[in-house]
Amino acid sequence: MAALVLIGGDLLVLLLFVLAGRRDHGMDFSWTASLETALPFALGWLIALALVRTYRPAAYAGPGKAALYALLTCCIAVPLGLLFRSVWLGRLPNGPFIVVAFPLIAAFMTAWRVLFAIVRSRLR
Repeated sequence: MAALVLIGGDLLVLLLFVLAGRRDHGMDFSWTASLETALPFALGWLIALALVRTYRPAAYAGPGKAALYALLTCCIAVPLGLLFRSVWLGRLPNGPFIVVAFPLIAAFMTAWRVLFAIVRSRLR
């Protein structure tokens, strides 16, 4: 059950990254456009989860492990997400998007996973 909450939270964090980016760039809210940006990253994240096995309890056993595994997963997931997005759109993303995607997703995901590990340890 904890793994499902963790993965659901991961996907929500990716959507929040997209929604925050759209707001910061003054773009109108659109579920279609937001999902068009989020889905390639979600697919990359799910593939990376399977490869790194970031959903296992050992990956969120404590805040340090949670941060480490979040960053390891990002190292695979973000480039995959950028690749999938490029294929989907038929063009490469612009340079600033590439430069900003990794640190922001890594920061959002690390914060979420550390918080998850802390709350989970306190509930046990």
